[in-house]
Amino acid sequence: MPREKLHELPAGASTRRHSNDDGVAPGTAGGWQPGPDQRQWFEPSGLGKLTGGLYHDVKQLNITLLPAAVLALTAAESRQLTGRQLDAIYKAKLGTQLGTKWLMTKQECWYRPPRPPYAGGSGSDERSPASDTAQHDIAVLMVDSRKPMPYYVPGTDLRSPDGWGLPRTKLHAGWTPSSGMVGRQVEYGLDTSAGTFQMALAVNHIYTQLHGYKFYLENPCPTTVIGVDEEMWRRSLDEGSRRRERFRPSLKTYMNREHVCRGLPASHRLGPFPPRSPPWLKLAALRYVLRRHSFVAYMDSDCYVTEVWQPLWPLLKATGLDDGRWIAAAEEYPPQKLRSDKRAGLANSGIMLLAGVPRYGAPILQMLEEWIWPFGERCNKDNPDIPAEQRFGCNPTWAFMWPYEQNALTNSIFARYPERYTLLRPGCPLNSPFGAFVRHLVGGTPAEAVYSDELRETWMMLALQCTLGIVLGAVHTPDGGSEGGALQVSSCTPNEPKLILDAAGCDETRLLRHSKPLHADVFARVRASHWVTCCALCHETAECQAWSHDQDRPAGVINCWLMRGFGSTRHSQNQVIGRRRQPRPARERYQRWETFDVPARASVPGE
Repeated sequence: MPREKLHELPAGASTRRHSNDDGVAPGTAGGWQPGPDQRQWFEPSGLGKLTGGLYHDVKQLNITLLPAAVLALTAAESRQLTGRQLDAIYKAKLGTQLGTKWLMTKQECWYRPPRPPYAGGSGSDERSPASDTAQHDIAVLMVDSRKPMPYYVPGTDLRSPDGWGLPRTKLHAGWTPSSGMVGRQVEYGLDTSAGTFQMALAVNHIYTQLHGYKFYLENPCPTTVIGVDEEMWRRSLDEGSRRRERFRPSLKTYMNREHVCRGLPASHRLGPFPPRSPPWLKLAALRYVLRRHSFVAYMDSDCYVTEVWQPLWPLLKATGLDDGRWIAAAEEYPPQKLRSDKRAGLANSGIMLLAGVPRYGAPILQMLEEWIWPFGERCNKDNPDIPAEQRFGCNPTWAFMWPYEQNALTNSIFARYPERYTLLRPGCPLNSPFGAFVRHLVGGTPAEAVYSDELRETWMMLALQCTLGIVLGAVHTPDGGSEGGALQVSSCTPNEPKLILDAAGCDETRLLRHSKPLHADVFARVRASHWVTCCALCHETAECQAWSHDQDRPAGVINCWLMRGFGSTRHSQNQVIGRRRQPRPARERYQRWETFDVPARASVPGE
């Protein structure tokens, strides 16, 4: 396909797809339409619909700390457990019986809106990417101080702008960070040319080019200083906050390790902006872009679009941004919500959809200023202007420390403009590691068996490879091929769980902790997300009589040994040994253990 024809289907190609244009319900065989309890294509399905995708304590669930009682909990009941109850379960060493039922472990949102013909859809809308952008004026924004990876996709017009640097790296479906890298950037002995941010950036930039959207990569904070002094404190806070919380030596000590951006003068393209921690500076970039575009999608550096042929407009319309709403975001992914930690507020600010000044005028800029300066009376928990359920309070130190600007999103924007925001459930279709449309590979994890942030770079590499395969498939598929046309419509979600194991017999009370096997007869070495996964894999084969899991080895490397036996043991910190339970008791119940198939770590250039 010629570069100038990238957005068009080959002549005579069929628009029929295996994955129906009208929708697909993940995990439901043949489920091409929303379920009977679903009204919209971005609502949860199955368990996600039942539990709301979160951990709402709708009712107090009474639980007896006995193995049979914990094992008998349904998934819906497990999600009603409070953080205190979960702590008690794990303290009683009943984590295996609970398994992963209490946590969202996979995509639970049905998402597949109709697509226009230019994106391979079969609708009657004849718009091209150019006309779609002219009508809806959509921009995508990312903010980061790291250097981007210049790239090009051969045979297409997909390439990075010249401002990202030259020469460009050739991206193909089999690309890895160690293949075809040019212009390597090495800092402190580590290669930073193609990390999670650079690969997410490439996916999102490719996405905007496919749909004709405007893309912005902004760097409002190229350098930082360490620690907060009195001058920064004065410039960063409003007068009311400074009166309530005066700067003192103890505060300086408390914040002496925080990274702080110096702020932006009024002469700066994104200015003015007060000295704040780096996450706040996204608001300076948002203010600049919102002045210029009707709609803006903001994405953090670890967020990416999972389906590059799905346009943004259906979601913008469904969330009400074309009908009076100003902002749409998704609820926070645990553990903060799970443990009733309200500091983070109602929504995660890593992925947001916003309406701009061309759509709603100056009130959008007023909203941004109230977000940038969120303190004063909005920090008063007794303020009657703040709804009772949103009186989370705030702290002036949050100008420099977690939860940064995210708390202010709830306290300043959602509280003052309750009719102007749409709050989505996590992952439906935005946010969380299991987002249906825009996935957020967050730092930290509530459970290693469900999601490991150590694998973010590897998963992002696989998502980029998947995206490139889909794009290049549209270029090289023969016209009218038997596969039903040129555009492959599928999700690039490599961190979805692929293993469903029986964890029965993997009892925490039977572990030999801090021990390493000696004279072991090892017949298999594998990667396992958790010691329970290693144990369950051992039970999958009759040859395995014992297993050992090294919990200190990083994710993505060999950490599980399956053995026919071993001679003795020696002390080894954070390594565990278990033996196969034989024979399996007749009354022992199946214990579902759902986890991901651990991929090999992404290779590092030069190694």
